[in-house]
Amino acid sequence: MNGENLLTFALWIITLRLIAGTGKFRAQLEPKVAVKHVNESLELVCTALDCPSEATFTWKSLGDISVGGVMKSNQTTSHKMYSHIRTEHGKTVVCQVDCGGLKEQRTTIIEVYSFPSDPVISRTNNLTLMCTFPSVYTSEFFNLQWVLGDNVLKDEEITFDAYKGVQNVSSEYTMSDKYLGKNITCRGVLNLRGRPEGQKVRSFTAQYGPAFFNISSNTTVKVGERLELRCDADGQSDLTWRKLGKSEVLSRGKVTVIENVTWSDAGMYECEASTKLLSLQAKVGVTVQGPPNLPKFRLSSAGNPRAGDYVTITCDSDSVLPVELTISGASLNQVEKHSSSISINIPSIQLKDSGLYFCDAKNELGSKRSSINITVQAPPRNSTVLVYPSAQVMEAQNITVHCSTVSFPPASIILMREADGFQEFRSTNGTFHLFNLKSEDMGTYIVNFTNELGYEVQTFELIKGPPNLPKLRLSSAGNPRAGDYVTITCDSDSVLPVELTISGASLNQVEKHSSSISINIPSIQLKDSGLYFCDAKNELGSKRSSINITVQAPPRNSTVLVYPSAQVMEAQNITVHCSTVSFPPASIILMREADGFQEFRSTNGTFHLFNLKSEDMGTYIVNFTNELGYEVQTFELIKEQQTTTAILTKTIVPAVSSMSLLTAIALLLRYLRRTKRKSSDFNLGEVLDM
Repeated sequence: MNGENLLTFALWIITLRLIAGTGKFRAQLEPKVAVKHVNESLELVCTALDCPSEATFTWKSLGDISVGGVMKSNQTTSHKMYSHIRTEHGKTVVCQVDCGGLKEQRTTIIEVYSFPSDPVISRTNNLTLMCTFPSVYTSEFFNLQWVLGDNVLKDEEITFDAYKGVQNVSSEYTMSDKYLGKNITCRGVLNLRGRPEGQKVRSFTAQYGPAFFNISSNTTVKVGERLELRCDADGQSDLTWRKLGKSEVLSRGKVTVIENVTWSDAGMYECEASTKLLSLQAKVGVTVQGPPNLPKFRLSSAGNPRAGDYVTITCDSDSVLPVELTISGASLNQVEKHSSSISINIPSIQLKDSGLYFCDAKNELGSKRSSINITVQAPPRNSTVLVYPSAQVMEAQNITVHCSTVSFPPASIILMREADGFQEFRSTNGTFHLFNLKSEDMGTYIVNFTNELGYEVQTFELIKGPPNLPKLRLSSAGNPRAGDYVTITCDSDSVLPVELTISGASLNQVEKHSSSISINIPSIQLKDSGLYFCDAKNELGSKRSSINITVQAPPRNSTVLVYPSAQVMEAQNITVHCSTVSFPPASIILMREADGFQEFRSTNGTFHLFNLKSEDMGTYIVNFTNELGYEVQTFELIKEQQTTTAILTKTIVPAVSSMSLLTAIALLLRYLRRTKRKSSDFNLGEVLDM
C-alpha cells in the first residue's frame, strides 16, 4: 500500500473512533476525595459528558440521606457548595446523572477534621499536669502522648462522634520529683488519610520545675541594719520575692534587699521559682531585734477616775527580746517585772494619787519610756472655814473669812447669810472680807463648796461679846493608852449663862447649858486621837478651847504581803511589804531562823530579797515593836514546785519588857520547829501556854 492509501486508512480509523466516542454518555465527579478542616469551604463538581440532551442531577449520600450544602446546576454541570464544613458533612457523597433516561452516578469521600493549634499544658495540683488540645476532630482516631526525651510515658487513642462535633481533648499525667528540671512534651497525632505527614502532629514542650532551688537560712537583724535575702534556681526559672501575708511583689530575681530594717520587716518571706509547668516556694524567717518600742500605757477607766474608784494601771510592750518593765511615779512605789505586761492596782484612788506616771521598757539593746497623767476627780471634802481674828467680834470690827477645800475640778466657793435671804457672795480664792460689822451682822453664815461632782457645806457663827476662854482638860496625865478610861472636861467662868459644847475627832457633838461639861470615853482607842474642842457660848458670843489627844497603842492588825508570791523560783527577786497600826510608830525588823536571827530593818516596812537560792527557803519572822509592846508575823518561803502554800501566822503579844520579848520569840521559834512537820496551822493559845 502506497503512502497516500496509508494516510487515507489512518484518517478513516480516527473518524470511526470519534464517531464511536461521541455516542457514549458518562458522568464525572471531582474531587474524588476531599479532606477539609472544620469551617473551611468545599465545592464538588458533577459533570455529564457526551449527553446529547439536558442532564438532571441528584445529590445524596449512601443510604439516601441528605448531604446538605447548596446545589447549582445547568445543562451539563452541577455544583454542590459548602461554605462552612461541619463534622456531620464527613461522609460519602453520590452524584447521580440522568441523561435522557440513561443514568450514571459517581461518588466522592469528604473527610472532615479539626486540629487548629498546639496543646496547652497546665497544672491541676502540685504533681499532676494536664495537656489539652482545643477543638479536635477526626473521622479516624487521635493519639495523645506524654513524651520525656525519646521515651513515651503515656499514649492514649481517642475516637470521635461526628454528631458531637469538635471536642477539647485532655490527658493528665502525674509527675514526680525525678522529673524536676527536665523537658516534658505533650504530643498529638491526627491520623487522617489525605493529610500531609507534616501537618498530622502538634506538640508543646516545657521544663517541669527548676532543676535546683535553694534559699537563705533564717536570719536575725537589728533595727536600722541592711537585710539581704537570696534564693537561687536554674536559669529557666523566674524568681519572685514576697512577704507572707502581703500580696504585692517585693522584687524579682535572686536577691531582695531592705536597706534600713524596721520592726515591721520582721516575719516570713517567700521566694517562688516558677517555670511554665511548676512553681516551687521556699520560706525564710526574719527576726528583727532592737530597743523596745514605746510601751503602751493605759488605765482601766475611760477618762479621769473619780476618788474611790478601783483603778488598774497597765503597761504593755511588744518587744521581741525579753523586756523589763517598770512602773513608777506620783504616789506609787516603783514596781518592776520581767514580762511583756505589768499592771498596778489602786483599790481606792485618791486625789493624792494624781500626777505623772511612767512606764520604762528596757532590754539589752536599749530602753523607751511612756508616761500618762492621771487626774483624780473628787467632790469637795475636808473643807475648812477660818475667821480672823475671831468669830467673836466687836462693834465696827473688820474680819476676814478664809475658806478652803480639797477637790477636783476646783470648787466654786459661795458665802451666804440666812438673814440676808441667802444673798450670795463669791470669791475666786476663797477669801471674804467683812467690814464695819454691826449687831445686825451677827448670826449664822453658810459657805457652800461646789463642783460638778458634788458639794460640801460649812457654817460659822458671828457673835458679839464672847465669854472667857473655856478650860479643857483630861482625867489622865499625859497621853492615854489604848483601852484607858478617859474623861474630857470643859469649864467656863463666864458670868452670863453659857452653853458649852464639846466636839472633835471621833466624838459626836455634846451640848449642855452649864458652867461645866464632861464626856467619858470608857475605852479610848487610836481612832479617838485628834483635836477636841470646847465651845463656850453666851448671848454675846463664844470662845473656843482645844486639846490634842494622842492615844498610844502597841502594834496591832499587822500584815505581811509577799510579792509576787511566797512560792519562788531559783534566783528570783521578791518584795516583802509589812504594815501595822500603832503609836508611837513601830520599828519593823525582818529575821530568819536559819541566819541565827540576823536582823534587817526597814524605815518603810518594805524589804527586797534578791537572787533567792534554795538555802534561802524557810521561815521568816517580822517583828513590829514600839515602847508599848510588839506583834509578830511569820511567813514561809518555799520552792515553786512544792504544792504547800506559804504559812502566814499571826501572833499578838501584849506589852512586856524587852527580856520577855526575847523569851516569847524563842518560844515561838520552838513551836514553829515542832509544828512545821505537822501542819501549816498556827495556834496562838499553844504559843502563849509554852
